[in-house]
Amino acid sequence: MIESLRERLNERPEGLSKAKENGAKVVGYFCPYIPVEMIHAAGLIPIRLMFGGEGEAAEAGEQYLGPGSCPYARACLGYRALGENPYYSSIDALCVASTCDSMKRVQDYWQYYFKVPVFSIGIPRTYDRFRMRPHALVYLEKEFELLRDRLESWSGTRITEKRLKASIRLYNSIRLRMREIYEPSADGSPKIGWSDAFEISEMGFLLPPSEFLAEIQRIHERLHSTGTAKEKAERGARPADGNKPRLMIYGSNVCLGDRKVIDIIERAGGNIVADAVCTGSKFWRKDVSTGGNPVKALAERYISNINCPFMMDMGRRISYVAKVARENRVDGLIYYNLRYCESYRGELRLFEEALKKEMKIPLLLIETEYSPSDVGTITTKVEAFLEMIRGV
Repeated sequence: MIESLRERLNERPEGLSKAKENGAKVVGYFCPYIPVEMIHAAGLIPIRLMFGGEGEAAEAGEQYLGPGSCPYARACLGYRALGENPYYSSIDALCVASTCDSMKRVQDYWQYYFKVPVFSIGIPRTYDRFRMRPHALVYLEKEFELLRDRLESWSGTRITEKRLKASIRLYNSIRLRMREIYEPSADGSPKIGWSDAFEISEMGFLLPPSEFLAEIQRIHERLHSTGTAKEKAERGARPADGNKPRLMIYGSNVCLGDRKVIDIIERAGGNIVADAVCTGSKFWRKDVSTGGNPVKALAERYISNINCPFMMDMGRRISYVAKVARENRVDGLIYYNLRYCESYRGELRLFEEALKKEMKIPLLLIETEYSPSDVGTITTKVEAFLEMIRGV
Protein backbone atom coordinates (compact mmCIF):
# COMPACT_ATOMS: atom_id res chain seq x y z
CA MET A 1 0.00 0.00 0.00
CA ILE A 2 2.83 2.44 0.69
CA GLU A 3 5.10 1.40 -2.17
CA SER A 4 4.17 4.52 -4.13
CA LEU A 5 5.33 6.67 -1.20
CA ARG A 6 8.61 4.78 -1.05
CA GLU A 7 9.16 5.39 -4.75
CA ARG A 8 8.52 9.10 -4.28
CA LEU A 9 11.00 9.15 -1.40
CA ASN A 10 13.65 7.49 -3.57
CA GLU A 11 13.13 10.21 -6.17
CA ARG A 12 13.10 13.06 -3.64
CA PRO A 13 16.87 13.84 -3.50
CA GLU A 14 16.98 14.30 -7.28
CA GLY A 15 13.85 16.45 -7.09
CA LEU A 16 15.45 18.64 -4.41
CA SER A 17 18.57 19.05 -6.53
CA LYS A 18 16.54 20.16 -9.57
CA ALA A 19 14.46 22.55 -7.47
CA LYS A 20 17.63 24.18 -6.13
CA GLU A 21 18.98 24.51 -9.68
CA ASN A 22 15.80 26.45 -10.48
CA GLY A 23 16.35 28.83 -7.59
CA ALA A 24 14.44 27.14 -4.77
CA LYS A 25 15.80 27.34 -1.23
CA VAL A 26 15.67 24.52 1.31
CA VAL A 27 15.13 25.17 5.01
CA GLY A 28 15.94 22.40 7.47
CA TYR A 29 14.51 21.97 10.96
CA PHE A 30 14.94 19.38 13.71
CA CYS A 31 12.20 20.04 16.23
CA PRO A 32 8.38 19.76 16.09
CA TYR A 33 8.09 23.24 17.62
CA ILE A 34 9.10 24.86 14.32
CA PRO A 35 6.00 26.22 12.47
CA VAL A 36 6.50 24.45 9.15
CA GLU A 37 3.50 26.32 7.70
CA MET A 38 5.49 29.56 7.90
CA ILE A 39 8.43 28.09 5.99
CA HIS A 40 6.07 26.78 3.30
CA ALA A 41 4.21 30.12 3.08
CA ALA A 42 7.52 31.85 2.31
CA GLY A 43 7.88 29.73 -0.83
CA LEU A 44 10.67 27.69 0.78
CA ILE A 45 11.08 23.90 0.94
CA PRO A 46 10.84 22.60 4.52
CA ILE A 47 12.81 19.44 5.33
CA ARG A 48 12.86 17.87 8.78
CA LEU A 49 16.35 16.58 9.52
CA MET A 50 15.44 13.49 11.53
CA PHE A 51 17.81 10.78 10.34
CA GLY A 52 19.53 8.55 12.87
CA GLY A 53 20.72 5.07 13.67
CA GLU A 54 24.06 5.36 11.87
CA GLY A 55 27.07 5.21 14.13
CA GLU A 56 29.33 6.84 11.55
CA ALA A 57 27.30 10.07 11.55
CA ALA A 58 27.19 10.19 15.36
CA GLU A 59 30.95 9.63 15.52
CA ALA A 60 31.55 12.39 12.98
CA GLY A 61 29.61 14.76 15.24
CA GLU A 62 31.87 14.02 18.21
CA GLN A 63 34.45 16.54 17.02
CA TYR A 64 31.86 19.24 17.81
CA LEU A 65 29.78 18.02 20.76
CA GLY A 66 31.94 15.29 22.26
CA PRO A 67 31.12 11.61 22.90
CA GLY A 68 29.06 12.35 26.01
CA SER A 69 26.31 14.12 24.06
CA CYS A 70 23.04 12.76 22.68
CA PRO A 71 23.72 10.61 19.58
CA TYR A 72 20.93 12.33 17.65
CA ALA A 73 22.44 15.78 18.29
CA ARG A 74 25.86 14.49 17.24
CA ALA A 75 24.33 12.96 14.09
CA CYS A 76 22.68 16.30 13.25
CA LEU A 77 26.21 17.66 12.83
CA GLY A 78 27.83 14.49 11.55
CA TYR A 79 25.56 14.09 8.53
CA ARG A 80 26.38 17.60 7.36
CA ALA A 81 30.10 17.18 8.05
CA LEU A 82 30.29 13.91 6.11
CA GLY A 83 28.38 15.37 3.15
CA GLU A 84 26.90 11.99 2.19
CA ASN A 85 23.24 12.52 3.11
CA PRO A 86 21.54 14.51 0.31
CA TYR A 87 19.00 16.12 2.64
CA TYR A 88 21.57 17.57 5.05
CA SER A 89 23.76 18.65 2.13
CA SER A 90 20.85 20.48 0.45
CA ILE A 91 20.11 22.81 3.38
CA ASP A 92 20.39 26.54 2.64
CA ALA A 93 19.16 27.75 6.04
CA LEU A 94 18.16 26.22 9.35
CA CYS A 95 15.33 26.85 11.81
CA VAL A 96 16.16 25.73 15.34
CA ALA A 97 14.04 25.73 18.50
CA SER A 98 15.92 26.39 21.72
CA THR A 99 15.06 23.22 23.61
CA CYS A 100 17.72 20.97 25.16
CA ASP A 101 21.33 22.11 25.62
CA SER A 102 22.67 19.83 22.89
CA MET A 103 20.35 21.26 20.23
CA LYS A 104 21.31 24.80 21.23
CA ARG A 105 24.92 23.94 20.43
CA VAL A 106 23.92 22.25 17.17
CA GLN A 107 22.62 25.58 15.85
CA ASP A 108 25.86 27.34 16.83
CA TYR A 109 28.02 24.81 14.98
CA TRP A 110 25.89 24.80 11.83
CA GLN A 111 26.24 28.57 11.69
CA TYR A 112 29.93 28.81 12.61
CA TYR A 113 31.47 25.79 10.85
CA PHE A 114 29.07 25.15 7.99
CA LYS A 115 28.26 28.83 7.29
CA VAL A 116 24.52 28.15 7.19
CA PRO A 117 22.12 30.94 8.27
CA VAL A 118 20.24 29.91 11.41
CA PHE A 119 16.89 31.30 12.48
CA SER A 120 16.38 30.37 16.13
CA ILE A 121 13.25 30.70 18.23
CA GLY A 122 12.84 30.51 21.98
CA ILE A 123 10.28 28.08 23.44
CA PRO A 124 8.52 28.71 26.78
CA ARG A 125 9.21 26.24 29.59
CA THR A 126 6.00 26.82 31.53
CA TYR A 127 2.63 25.15 31.22
CA ASP A 128 -0.69 25.18 32.98
CA ARG A 129 -2.24 21.73 33.39
CA PHE A 130 -5.41 22.64 31.49
CA ARG A 131 -4.32 25.61 29.39
CA MET A 132 -0.96 27.20 28.63
CA ARG A 133 -0.15 30.23 30.72
CA PRO A 134 -1.03 33.48 28.91
CA HIS A 135 2.46 34.96 29.12
CA ALA A 136 3.91 31.81 27.50
CA LEU A 137 1.56 32.13 24.54
CA VAL A 138 2.38 35.82 24.10
CA TYR A 139 6.10 35.03 24.18
CA LEU A 140 5.84 32.30 21.52
CA GLU A 141 3.63 34.48 19.30
CA LYS A 142 6.32 37.19 19.37
CA GLU A 143 8.99 34.61 18.54
CA PHE A 144 6.93 33.40 15.56
CA GLU A 145 6.46 36.99 14.38
CA LEU A 146 10.23 37.46 14.49
CA LEU A 147 10.73 34.21 12.57
CA ARG A 148 8.23 35.39 9.94
CA ASP A 149 10.12 38.66 9.50
CA ARG A 150 13.47 36.90 9.16
CA LEU A 151 12.14 34.35 6.68
CA GLU A 152 10.59 37.14 4.60
CA SER A 153 13.84 39.08 4.55
CA TRP A 154 15.95 36.04 3.66
CA SER A 155 13.59 34.55 1.04
CA GLY A 156 12.43 37.81 -0.54
CA THR A 157 8.81 36.64 -0.28
CA ARG A 158 6.18 38.26 1.90
CA ILE A 159 4.34 35.85 4.15
CA THR A 160 0.93 37.40 3.75
CA GLU A 161 -2.06 36.35 5.85
CA LYS A 162 -3.58 34.75 2.74
CA ARG A 163 -0.47 32.69 1.99
CA LEU A 164 -0.06 31.65 5.61
CA LYS A 165 -3.68 30.55 5.98
CA ALA A 166 -3.42 28.54 2.74
CA SER A 167 -0.39 26.71 4.16
CA ILE A 168 -2.23 26.14 7.44
CA ARG A 169 -5.17 24.55 5.61
CA LEU A 170 -2.81 22.30 3.64
CA TYR A 171 -1.02 21.03 6.75
CA ASN A 172 -4.30 20.66 8.65
CA SER A 173 -5.48 18.33 5.88
CA ILE A 174 -2.29 16.30 6.23
CA ARG A 175 -2.68 16.08 10.00
CA LEU A 176 -6.27 14.90 9.66
CA ARG A 177 -5.33 12.07 7.30
CA MET A 178 -2.36 11.05 9.47
CA ARG A 179 -4.56 10.84 12.56
CA GLU A 180 -6.94 8.60 10.63
CA ILE A 181 -4.07 6.36 9.56
CA TYR A 182 -2.88 5.95 13.15
CA GLU A 183 -6.37 5.52 14.59
CA PRO A 184 -7.29 1.91 15.50
CA SER A 185 -10.49 0.31 14.28
CA ALA A 186 -13.48 0.02 16.62
CA ASP A 187 -12.46 -3.54 17.53
CA GLY A 188 -8.93 -2.45 18.37
CA SER A 189 -7.36 -4.04 15.31
CA PRO A 190 -5.06 -1.79 13.29
CA LYS A 191 -6.25 -0.25 10.03
CA ILE A 192 -2.64 -0.40 9.00
CA GLY A 193 0.30 -1.84 10.92
CA TRP A 194 2.01 0.60 13.29
CA SER A 195 5.37 0.08 11.63
CA ASP A 196 3.91 1.12 8.27
CA ALA A 197 2.07 4.08 9.81
CA PHE A 198 5.30 5.21 11.43
CA GLU A 199 7.16 4.91 8.12
CA ILE A 200 4.47 7.03 6.45
CA SER A 201 4.94 9.64 9.17
CA GLU A 202 8.69 9.75 8.56
CA MET A 203 8.23 10.18 4.81
CA GLY A 204 5.88 13.09 5.47
CA PHE A 205 8.79 15.13 6.83
CA LEU A 206 10.70 14.87 3.56
CA LEU A 207 8.18 14.88 0.70
CA PRO A 208 6.46 17.98 -0.75
CA PRO A 209 3.32 18.52 1.35
CA SER A 210 0.87 18.56 -1.56
CA GLU A 211 2.28 15.31 -2.96
CA PHE A 212 2.32 13.70 0.47
CA LEU A 213 -1.31 14.69 1.04
CA ALA A 214 -2.35 13.12 -2.28
CA GLU A 215 -0.59 9.87 -1.34
CA ILE A 216 -2.09 9.56 2.13
CA GLN A 217 -5.55 10.42 0.78
CA ARG A 218 -5.14 7.48 -1.59
CA ILE A 219 -4.13 5.26 1.34
CA HIS A 220 -7.13 6.51 3.32
CA GLU A 221 -9.51 5.65 0.48
CA ARG A 222 -8.10 2.14 0.16
CA LEU A 223 -8.31 1.50 3.88
CA HIS A 224 -11.95 2.57 3.98
CA SER A 225 -13.11 0.96 0.75
CA THR A 226 -15.45 -2.03 0.94
CA GLY A 227 -14.43 -5.59 0.15
CA THR A 228 -13.81 -8.99 1.61
CA ALA A 229 -11.29 -9.60 4.40
CA LYS A 230 -8.92 -11.13 1.85
CA GLU A 231 -9.20 -8.11 -0.44
CA LYS A 232 -8.56 -5.74 2.47
CA ALA A 233 -5.49 -7.77 3.47
CA GLU A 234 -4.20 -7.55 -0.09
CA ARG A 235 -4.66 -3.77 0.00
CA GLY A 236 -2.46 -3.56 3.08
CA ALA A 237 -4.78 -3.69 6.08
CA ARG A 238 -3.47 -6.10 8.70
CA PRO A 239 -5.48 -8.40 10.93
CA ALA A 240 -5.09 -8.24 14.71
CA ASP A 241 -1.87 -9.90 15.87
CA GLY A 242 -3.43 -12.62 17.98
CA ASN A 243 -1.91 -13.01 21.43
CA LYS A 244 1.20 -10.93 20.82
CA PRO A 245 1.71 -8.44 23.68
CA ARG A 246 0.49 -5.00 22.63
CA LEU A 247 3.23 -2.44 23.21
CA MET A 248 3.59 1.32 23.06
CA ILE A 249 6.84 3.20 22.55
CA TYR A 250 7.56 6.54 24.26
CA GLY A 251 10.66 8.63 24.81
CA SER A 252 13.44 10.12 22.72
CA ASN A 253 12.83 10.78 19.04
CA VAL A 254 12.93 7.62 16.92
CA CYS A 255 14.54 8.74 13.68
CA LEU A 256 14.50 7.56 10.08
CA GLY A 257 17.01 4.71 9.94
CA ASP A 258 16.93 4.07 13.70
CA ARG A 259 15.20 0.67 13.47
CA LYS A 260 17.32 -1.34 15.89
CA VAL A 261 14.95 -1.45 18.85
CA ILE A 262 11.80 -1.72 16.70
CA ASP A 263 13.25 -4.69 14.81
CA ILE A 264 14.31 -6.41 18.05
CA ILE A 265 10.81 -6.04 19.50
CA GLU A 266 9.14 -7.41 16.39
CA ARG A 267 11.55 -10.35 16.11
CA ALA A 268 10.94 -11.19 19.78
CA GLY A 269 7.20 -11.41 19.20
CA GLY A 270 6.07 -8.01 20.46
CA ASN A 271 3.41 -6.02 18.67
CA ILE A 272 3.92 -2.24 18.72
CA VAL A 273 0.47 -0.71 18.31
CA ALA A 274 1.03 2.91 19.37
CA ASP A 275 3.64 5.56 20.05
CA ALA A 276 4.02 8.92 21.76
CA VAL A 277 7.22 10.18 20.10
CA CYS A 278 7.66 13.47 18.26
CA THR A 279 8.50 11.76 14.97
CA GLY A 280 5.33 9.67 15.12
CA SER A 281 1.68 10.14 16.02
CA LYS A 282 2.34 12.96 18.51
CA PHE A 283 3.53 15.24 15.70
CA TRP A 284 0.15 15.11 13.90
CA ARG A 285 -2.15 15.56 16.91
CA LYS A 286 -3.59 19.06 16.76
CA ASP A 287 -4.75 21.35 13.97
CA VAL A 288 -4.18 25.08 13.66
CA SER A 289 -7.22 27.35 13.91
CA THR A 290 -8.05 28.96 10.57
CA GLY A 291 -9.83 31.95 12.10
CA GLY A 292 -8.34 35.18 13.39
CA ASN A 293 -4.63 36.02 13.50
CA PRO A 294 -2.76 33.09 11.86
CA VAL A 295 0.49 33.74 13.76
CA LYS A 296 -1.34 33.60 17.08
CA ALA A 297 -3.16 30.46 15.91
CA LEU A 298 0.19 28.84 15.09
CA ALA A 299 1.55 29.75 18.52
CA GLU A 300 -1.52 28.24 20.22
CA ARG A 301 -1.17 24.99 18.30
CA TYR A 302 2.57 24.53 18.68
CA ILE A 303 2.73 25.34 22.37
CA SER A 304 -0.08 22.90 23.18
CA ASN A 305 0.68 20.04 20.80
CA ILE A 306 3.84 18.44 22.16
CA ASN A 307 4.80 18.81 25.79
CA CYS A 308 8.52 17.96 25.66
CA PRO A 309 10.49 16.93 28.80
CA PHE A 310 12.61 20.08 28.61
CA MET A 311 9.36 21.77 29.77
CA MET A 312 7.60 21.78 33.11
CA ASP A 313 4.37 19.88 33.94
CA MET A 314 5.41 16.26 33.79
CA GLY A 315 1.87 15.31 34.84
CA ARG A 316 0.54 16.46 31.49
CA ARG A 317 2.96 14.14 29.68
CA ILE A 318 2.06 11.21 31.90
CA SER A 319 -1.66 11.83 31.34
CA TYR A 320 -1.19 11.91 27.57
CA VAL A 321 0.82 8.68 27.47
CA ALA A 322 -1.75 6.95 29.69
CA LYS A 323 -4.59 8.15 27.43
CA VAL A 324 -2.95 6.76 24.30
CA ALA A 325 -2.14 3.51 26.10
CA ARG A 326 -5.79 3.07 27.16
CA GLU A 327 -7.14 3.85 23.69
CA ASN A 328 -4.88 1.21 22.16
CA ARG A 329 -5.33 -1.40 24.94
CA VAL A 330 -1.59 -1.50 25.60
CA ASP A 331 -0.03 -4.31 27.69
CA GLY A 332 3.35 -2.66 28.26
CA LEU A 333 5.33 0.52 27.57
CA ILE A 334 8.77 0.64 25.97
CA TYR A 335 10.56 3.71 27.39
CA TYR A 336 13.08 4.49 24.64
CA ASN A 337 15.93 6.67 25.86
CA LEU A 338 18.85 7.73 23.72
CA ARG A 339 21.94 7.57 25.90
CA TYR A 340 22.86 10.95 27.44
CA CYS A 341 19.33 12.30 26.83
CA GLU A 342 18.81 13.45 30.40
CA SER A 343 15.56 15.26 29.62
CA TYR A 344 13.73 11.96 29.18
CA ARG A 345 15.87 9.87 31.53
CA GLY A 346 15.13 12.16 34.46
CA GLU A 347 11.39 11.41 34.29
CA LEU A 348 11.63 7.62 34.14
CA ARG A 349 10.82 6.75 37.73
CA LEU A 350 7.67 8.86 37.99
CA PHE A 351 6.45 7.53 34.63
CA GLU A 352 7.00 3.96 35.79
CA GLU A 353 5.19 4.47 39.11
CA ALA A 354 2.27 6.35 37.51
CA LEU A 355 1.63 3.70 34.85
CA LYS A 356 1.76 0.89 37.39
CA LYS A 357 -0.63 2.71 39.70
CA GLU A 358 -3.09 4.05 37.12
CA MET A 359 -3.08 1.32 34.48
CA LYS A 360 -1.34 -1.70 35.99
CA ILE A 361 0.98 -1.95 32.99
CA PRO A 362 4.75 -2.53 33.20
CA LEU A 363 7.46 -0.34 31.71
CA LEU A 364 10.76 -1.38 30.14
CA LEU A 365 13.61 1.11 29.86
CA ILE A 366 15.77 0.67 26.78
CA GLU A 367 18.74 3.01 26.89
CA THR A 368 20.87 2.86 23.78
CA GLU A 369 22.76 4.78 21.11
CA TYR A 370 23.53 4.36 17.41
CA SER A 371 25.68 1.24 17.70
CA PRO A 372 25.00 -2.49 17.15
CA SER A 373 27.11 -3.43 20.19
CA ASP A 374 24.12 -3.75 22.55
CA VAL A 375 21.77 -5.74 20.29
CA GLY A 376 22.24 -8.92 22.35
CA THR A 377 21.63 -7.18 25.66
CA ILE A 378 18.51 -5.40 24.41
CA THR A 379 17.16 -8.62 22.87
CA THR A 380 17.48 -10.41 26.21
CA LYS A 381 15.71 -7.57 28.05
CA VAL A 382 12.86 -7.44 25.52
CA GLU A 383 12.35 -11.20 25.54
CA ALA A 384 12.19 -11.25 29.35
CA PHE A 385 9.75 -8.32 29.31
CA LEU A 386 7.44 -10.07 26.86
CA GLU A 387 7.54 -13.29 28.91
CA MET A 388 6.58 -11.31 32.00
CA ILE A 389 3.61 -9.76 30.18
CA ARG A 390 2.49 -13.19 28.94
CA GLY A 391 2.88 -14.59 32.45
CA VAL A 392 5.34 -17.24 31.33
